[in-house]
Amino acid sequence: MKNFIYILAILITLSQQTYATTFTGGVTKVGQQESNQVIDSQTKQGIEFAKITIPQKNFRTYTDANGNFEIEHVQITQPTILNVEKEGYRPFSLTINNGDSLNNPMKIEIAKSEATDIALDSQILHLGDDTYSKNSANAADFRLKSIGPYYSKDFIMTDNAKRSTNYLIIGSIVGLDTKLAKTMGQNRIQYAYSSPAEIYFNGKLIGELKVNGDGQRVKIPNSLIVANEANQITIKTGQNLMPSDHLDYDDIEIMNISILSE
Repeated sequence: MKNFIYILAILITLSQQTYATTFTGGVTKVGQQESNQVIDSQTKQGIEFAKITIPQKNFRTYTDANGNFEIEHVQITQPTILNVEKEGYRPFSLTINNGDSLNNPMKIEIAKSEATDIALDSQILHLGDDTYSKNSANAADFRLKSIGPYYSKDFIMTDNAKRSTNYLIIGSIVGLDTKLAKTMGQNRIQYAYSSPAEIYFNGKLIGELKVNGDGQRVKIPNSLIVANEANQITIKTGQNLMPSDHLDYDDIEIMNISILSE
């Protein structure tokens, strides 16, 4: 599979065990590191008792007093989501590209949450119809039943939000079978592809998700925000664009949905 670097999705494969990759919301740096570690993005100190999960593999562990953790007995053959949770910090997830990545120590920087953060959902969610090809992106790692072809969440935004720049953040997404994802080698389906997943804010289309990856940001137009009342985010999965005798939804999994203001 060819290596592609896109603004919205960076797939990383490391080959030397003497180096670590530092993940900071899509920006990567390489440095010396002997073990996996979660650190504070400001103080650079290890964070104790952060929860590390790989939901698609039913794996869970916690960091020690120095922020170190181990991943043992996990087999990965295609992109899989690793999630980091700690009270007082923004949820963070990243896509482990393959098994080789687990053999290289990771340093993961997480940031403290802000008062203006809106955490919509920190769980992994499966959208679609539970009907997909074995060659579909990440099909072998799907473990959850679909909640349906779309996800919606209501929440309150204040007057301050209308004076800020606001983004919907998708922590991680896997399973997209769009034409662009196919071009990038993210699935092995030969003759079919789906439309992009669509993002709506208060019923208006504000963005599309075309590739799998981490830390995808969609700007929310301030003109659509209703201050001090309920607002709604809806994420709709795509549909198979090839001829078919029935409506076929793209099965995808997403994790860590939030709204951040800058």
